[in-house]
Amino acid sequence: MRSLLLSVCLCGAAAVSAGEAVIQDRSRHSDVFGEERNYRVFLPPTYATDVDHRFPVIYFFHGYGGRYNGPEYGEPSASAESRYYDEWNGDIERSGPDPRDNIATYVSENDVIVVKWDGYVAAQYPRPYDVGPVKDDLHFVDEFPDLVAHIDAEYRTIPTREGRATSGLSMGGFMSMFVASKYPHVIGSASFFNPSSAFIIGPRALQVYTPFRHMGRNYVGLPIRQHVGMKDFLRQHDLGIDREFKAQELSYETWHYGVNYFDGFHTVVNVEGQFDFHMRHFRQPAPPPSEWSHIDVYPDFDIWGYRFASDRDEPGFTAVDEASAHGLKVTTRKWLPDGPNIPAARIDITTDGRYEPAGTYSLRRLALSDLRATEDEATADGEGRLRFAVSGAGEYVGAHAPGESGRLVVAGHRLDRDVPQAWDVIQLTPVLFNAGGTAVESARVELIAQTEDVEVLDAAVDVAALGAGQVSLDTSFRIRCRSAELEVARMKVMVTHDGATRRYLLDVPFYSTAAELTEYRVADGVACIQDDDSEVTFGAGDANGIADPGEWVSILTQSDREDDVWYG
Repeated sequence: MRSLLLSVCLCGAAAVSAGEAVIQDRSRHSDVFGEERNYRVFLPPTYATDVDHRFPVIYFFHGYGGRYNGPEYGEPSASAESRYYDEWNGDIERSGPDPRDNIATYVSENDVIVVKWDGYVAAQYPRPYDVGPVKDDLHFVDEFPDLVAHIDAEYRTIPTREGRATSGLSMGGFMSMFVASKYPHVIGSASFFNPSSAFIIGPRALQVYTPFRHMGRNYVGLPIRQHVGMKDFLRQHDLGIDREFKAQELSYETWHYGVNYFDGFHTVVNVEGQFDFHMRHFRQPAPPPSEWSHIDVYPDFDIWGYRFASDRDEPGFTAVDEASAHGLKVTTRKWLPDGPNIPAARIDITTDGRYEPAGTYSLRRLALSDLRATEDEATADGEGRLRFAVSGAGEYVGAHAPGESGRLVVAGHRLDRDVPQAWDVIQLTPVLFNAGGTAVESARVELIAQTEDVEVLDAAVDVAALGAGQVSLDTSFRIRCRSAELEVARMKVMVTHDGATRRYLLDVPFYSTAAELTEYRVADGVACIQDDDSEVTFGAGDANGIADPGEWVSILTQSDREDDVWYG
């Protein structure tokens, strides 16, 4: 098998026996990086014979210490990825209970192409993808669309969103989350094997700590799946993702594995189950969402046909909520989930082409800082796009043509205290804004807790008439958190009027002092042994266990399983 694979990789194409995947190692010139970049392609046996058939593509991202083609023959993988290296490393003891559980086997039995890009960065290897901290202005997330275009040009793919997916292990799982969050309009599903949950990412001058558990809104309309190991060193982080994603009305599923699968450690496991998830959504793709939300660390970005360009010159996030033909809300945050805004920033917005070309539309605006409502006009261009700007302090902008009816939206919310804590009865007041063209005569508003540890103490409320452009703070609900462990409560406001019901998601942070971290270590350049006996350094400094000025530090805490394992 090894000699066959070598001949395929060196020649770029070779005849294989029936039933085997064809493996090609290739390279392409990257305009983003300005150099040749490597990738590996797995082709199903039917690719050569069924010349009229097009195939979906799964883009797979390796983890720490990995490469597109695996380690050298006979050398064990430093990142516990041996199974999906497809018999190249020869370490049968790390193959787990089923040595066939790998990418090559899956592709040999399914009509799908798998592409593995190379996360190699010379200055950081074995740390891939130039994340945490960022050392260059060349970003792998920017490379992804070009790689997709190249693969679509070179192979018989299904060159649409419905025919693409991403997956990855560990740091590659983080990259799968990152790419999927940036490009839900480019791919149709995403999965993660034991992913890293957060890294410092973004432009080098604006890099910021980015916890994806608080960015579930990016995956609305995008099916996602996570694998979590019972003894994985990232388990606590991945359980945080699992908890948050389950509370955000996503198309999300998770699979937990233990002693029967590689003892529950950190690895690629159950490739069949993970990739079957993608195949299911290739056959039955999820339609694009009618309304979408998005959080982005970059000042400039494109999403669902919209273009956002900002003069933001400090680290942070741009958040877009409930974007549709009727309008959208745009805010900035210095950190997630509840950081202050960046009021000095300006965001220029170009919508998709959903409006009448050359049509005139009223833009009804609400400044979220002082709830001041204003109105102006915008004319769509020849492609039906509107252009306007908003402040980083936060605005809701409603768009409507002459004669359109009223539209009551939840533009935000107010709390009666700055530091909500467990067991306090807290008053939450939705900011109701009529962003439409005429008055709303009556409406019904209901608050629902998405998190089981939060209870809503008041029933739905009927709201009196609200004129066009008016704001109301007259509707309030009492809520109570019953857990000192809860970090963020996910809430849903249901607004019904004129025969239609719309939902708006709100986040309420809690700051409990009931739990105090007593068993911890400060890692400022401290080397720790991982579950695969490899050594990894956490933080950067003099390794004396004290957080000194100028150092990067990680905080390590004991596992809740009391197994003497330390977690970041």
